Amino acid sequence: MRISLEGIALIVFISYWICVEVLRSKGVLEKYEISNYGPLLIVRTKKGLGILEKISKPKKFWRVISTAGIPSVFAGMVFMFALIVLMDVMMVKSPPPPSQLTSPRNVLLIPWVNTLFPPLYLLIGLIVTLVVHEFSHAILCRVEGIKVKALGLLMLLLPIGGFAEPDEEELEKKASRIQKVRIFSAGVISNFAVATIAFILFLLLLNFLQPVVFVANTSNSNTTMHAGEIVYSINGVNVSTPADVAKALEKTIESGTIVVRTESGIYKLHGVCGVKVVGLYKNYPAEKAGIKPGMIIYMINETYTPNLYAFQKYMSKTKPGEVLTLHVYYKGKREVIKVRLVKSPYSNSGFLGVEVYGYVSGLTLGYSKVLLDELKSIPSELKSVRGWLLLVAMPLMGFKGFTGSVTKYFKPMVFGSTLFVILTALYWICWVNFYVGLFNCLPAIPLDGGRVLYEVLVWIANKFGFSGEKVAEKVVKFLAYLIFVSLALSVVIPNLTPYLKTI
Repeated sequence: MRISLEGIALIVFISYWICVEVLRSKGVLEKYEISNYGPLLIVRTKKGLGILEKISKPKKFWRVISTAGIPSVFAGMVFMFALIVLMDVMMVKSPPPPSQLTSPRNVLLIPWVNTLFPPLYLLIGLIVTLVVHEFSHAILCRVEGIKVKALGLLMLLLPIGGFAEPDEEELEKKASRIQKVRIFSAGVISNFAVATIAFILFLLLLNFLQPVVFVANTSNSNTTMHAGEIVYSINGVNVSTPADVAKALEKTIESGTIVVRTESGIYKLHGVCGVKVVGLYKNYPAEKAGIKPGMIIYMINETYTPNLYAFQKYMSKTKPGEVLTLHVYYKGKREVIKVRLVKSPYSNSGFLGVEVYGYVSGLTLGYSKVLLDELKSIPSELKSVRGWLLLVAMPLMGFKGFTGSVTKYFKPMVFGSTLFVILTALYWICWVNFYVGLFNCLPAIPLDGGRVLYEVLVWIANKFGFSGEKVAEKVVKFLAYLIFVSLALSVVIPNLTPYLKTI
């Protein structure tokens, strides 16, 4: 009988738990200052405290950095709380169906349990994130004169977290309100800082990836080319970008013959190159002028548009009210259609009202440069809330880094295939630090955001003559219940919806 991967994982986990219980019963864990809660091991050590002292010596520097970063904690707090409220509204109005995204095992970022993310890179991201987070709390404790009793590691078969164990009594009695806020904020601030550094390095290294052109789809029955195949040259011109393809097709488009060299051979194709109309905007110029789906636009006025790049480049320079002469190919015939443009709903240029894709003699070409351009455009997207939401959800939208088949569509210019490993590691270090930092901003104790909010509410309530501790405790407790119930319902509701519909 063949055992599934999940079965093997369960056997390994149970064996590990049995070993933990045996070692506990024999006093081995206690001897080495290790405690456990079921299978969870808490390993404490005083090693590293000396290094901690040295790192925390430039106290003014750490205070300036942590104070400057406090606004980012509150920004994250507002962002995440708004996201929770939005999620609650969506769950009530239109609960999503069960999916991988709502599977209980995928809620937590646990490598080899979470099935959405590559486990090894997720583990790397978590280790960096947790070490940075907890070590930053420890550094600020020492900066503010608070004793750190031990550093530690959380183990659940694999390392799943780290922690710094400050002297809570000293923290409560000796630290002022602003000192506590700095200490509690330190982990989030350091996660955001590491995420920023990793992202900058990621963007810089993207410049050392050379994109390729590939066959996205083919309807040409006279060729054995298949989807996913790399295109090396067209008409003798090496191609790696949409601009290269436009240049390669420019001089020979009138002959109707295109020579394409791919990884499987050289092919001579006959036909038209342009953009194929696959959809029309209702009541826009193209529809009114008689443009139909299936038409191939191969020239505008006297300018050839042999691919999507050339078409978009030309259209971006047009103006509302301008009259274009479109040369189209449809059902074996060439036609000329005149169209008067209107203003684009997306920019100040002219607008036809067509949905198109590139068409090269029955081939639809794909460009890996599109992915590079999208990744490089992320910083400009962060000017809006939508951009931040996209960043948070990015791995859930399909991009898991440069792994698997994705690597086929890029050529590393340095480091060979190791560049893919470096880029993917930086991507996950960035995203996990950013995500964990945001999650910790939530205004719910025991998260850092909850502890920061508690201290600030105590200070504000005391200023207005109220009992600060009582007010802060009630507010933070209410928010904690609201947030954790919301998070639980985001998993429960989608998985219960199918059953509720059958009742």
